[in-house]
Amino acid sequence: MSAAVFYAGMILMATLLTTLILLTTRQVLVAWRRDDARSWALVGLLVGVTGLARGNNLILLAALPPLIFLRREQPWPRRLTHGALVMATGLLLLVPSTVRNLIVADDFVLLTSNGGINLLIGQQPQHAGLFAPVMEEGQEDYDISLERTLEREQGRDLKGSEVSRILTRRAWNEFQANLGAMPRHYLWKIYRFWNGYELPQIFSYGHWRQRLASLRFLPVNFTLLAACGLLGLGFLPTGKRRVLVVLLLAYFLSLLPFFPTARYRLPIAPLLAVTSAVFLRAAWGMPWARRRWWLAAVSILVMALLPRWAQLETPEVDWQVYLREASRASKRGDLKTTLASGRQAEETRPGLAETSYRLAIYLEELEAWPQAEAALRLAQARAPRERFIPYRLGRCQEKQGQWEAALGSFRQAAQLAPDWALPWLRAGLTLQRAGLEEEALQALQKAHALSPGNHQIRSNLASAYASTGRLREARSLLEDLVRDYPNYMNGWFNLALVQARMGDTAGARKSLSGAASLRGLTPDQESRIRTLRQQLQR
Repeated sequence: MSAAVFYAGMILMATLLTTLILLTTRQVLVAWRRDDARSWALVGLLVGVTGLARGNNLILLAALPPLIFLRREQPWPRRLTHGALVMATGLLLLVPSTVRNLIVADDFVLLTSNGGINLLIGQQPQHAGLFAPVMEEGQEDYDISLERTLEREQGRDLKGSEVSRILTRRAWNEFQANLGAMPRHYLWKIYRFWNGYELPQIFSYGHWRQRLASLRFLPVNFTLLAACGLLGLGFLPTGKRRVLVVLLLAYFLSLLPFFPTARYRLPIAPLLAVTSAVFLRAAWGMPWARRRWWLAAVSILVMALLPRWAQLETPEVDWQVYLREASRASKRGDLKTTLASGRQAEETRPGLAETSYRLAIYLEELEAWPQAEAALRLAQARAPRERFIPYRLGRCQEKQGQWEAALGSFRQAAQLAPDWALPWLRAGLTLQRAGLEEEALQALQKAHALSPGNHQIRSNLASAYASTGRLREARSLLEDLVRDYPNYMNGWFNLALVQARMGDTAGARKSLSGAASLRGLTPDQESRIRTLRQQLQR
């Protein structure tokens, strides 16, 4: 059922954007014919609304004014006015979103700030269309936006726009570092977009089509739409052809720097269907001698765009699908299905350490610690030099109260990766639970030396200083922490605790007010703040 529900949601998500693309296209054609201010203003409004649905569509605000200006039959002031009108009305629709971002996040972002991460993904030359990438720290430390990772590197809070700018620079650096591989990489992305293969993302259409009868019936596939539709552009009247070429090309180019997935081409499928009909109608009315050449052309194009030329290997896709099913089952609390999907992934590609490693992470979500530990030990036997496996094993042993075993696993991870701070952090926390305060302090100091910007390490090191009586060191560290991370609640709260222990009640109240002023506090955090405030008032 999960795949059926997913595809129902996909249809729902795609319907809005496809409808907006169609409405925008129709209105551009109307405005092209009428060429009045009202029609072009409505074009801008529709582009703005479409941009709110998916930001890449805002490229039309840059593509349409040059198209308007190419109309040589109109005086240039009129063309300039209409082009500016499209941009102005389109940007007007973005104002509420931008103002909301300024108020809520104190950040100037038009819509979203996830462009950097998507650009970085799109410049990976090894990208082959697979989905569900493995995150190094495992599910508990999952950081899909890389925001927390970058904050640890920079040692301070980062706004969304800053994260996007950093990742955009890294994307550019990645592009330059792999310049020789980029022509092939981009040609492959172009081909994948227009090819008939339904590139998998999260779920694989090809996988589930073999298992769900409702997905098998597809009378006209994308291969035919692309082949006939692209040829059909040549049979349109000049003005309409110019409009559709600009719209299709702009939409395609807006996605090219990122990564290709089949669902992103859905909004233009109806446009290709219309131009396909134009091609078929034109071909039908041709003399046979001319028609056969066009039929040969479309046949060659269909052969070039056949799904088989770009499809991924079935075991690879099935393996990813089964692991995705295991992940979804773990989030539903379904241990039986999680284990069953993990076994299917193992049977599809036997012997991979990554299979049991991922399965262990999903089992951790279910708090099935013995099963998770067994999966991690299997992964460790398959990949003994992989640093993440003993780290996750130590986390699993922590949850089971196996302090000595956990400490051994963290030390093993640290030996495999001497410059990695997280094993030292976990070792320090484990030693604290075992009552070994001085040893814990040394481990946390080591973690801090390896990653001085990590706010979690700084906070725990300050707590270790405080628990061993080094209150001045703790206060100094926490003061620096809240300066660099003004939105970190634990930093403010722990600073208030240390100041209270030092007898600085006024300072503690001020720090506690800093914690209380933060947005998005959980009920538990609010309760802790109230309790400490009451204690300070006595």
